[in-house]
Amino acid sequence: MQGNDPLEELIKKDTRYPAEAYYFVADALAYTVRQLDDYRHVTGKELACGARDLALDCWGGMAKHVLESWRIKSTADFGEIVFNMVDAGLMAKDEADTKDDFRQVYTFAETFDRPGPPELDENGHIRRNLPTIEQQEQITWTPLLEETNFN
Repeated sequence: MQGNDPLEELIKKDTRYPAEAYYFVADALAYTVRQLDDYRHVTGKELACGARDLALDCWGGMAKHVLESWRIKSTADFGEIVFNMVDAGLMAKDEADTKDDFRQVYTFAETFDRPGPPELDENGHIRRNLPTIEQQEQITWTPLLEETNFN
């Protein structure tokens, strides 16, 4: 007898976000961890910034549209998704972690609504003139879903 897919069960329980939103947040976590100097857990702010960077790398000027099509309209939505995944056993958290760690990290309007074509860096990636979050020593998130293959 096969067990039920935890993500499928989670989506049945909380219908606010489609499966793509959960896969994106899991991918954003893996992407964020790879950007760090060492393998460790990341804070909610770091994950929100990693999700921003991944969305811009994947979709450029369409990032906001893609995220909103999955009902992700603010950084608080990343927190809702993460804590749903924690409750489903798909991610882990520290005792000190809260959904508030994801609130108002940045606004989607400031981040994604930029006029004109994006400026590219020397590697052809979108240059971001956005604030970065300093790396924290606190351990907070552990990816438990399989990583997807990024560039």
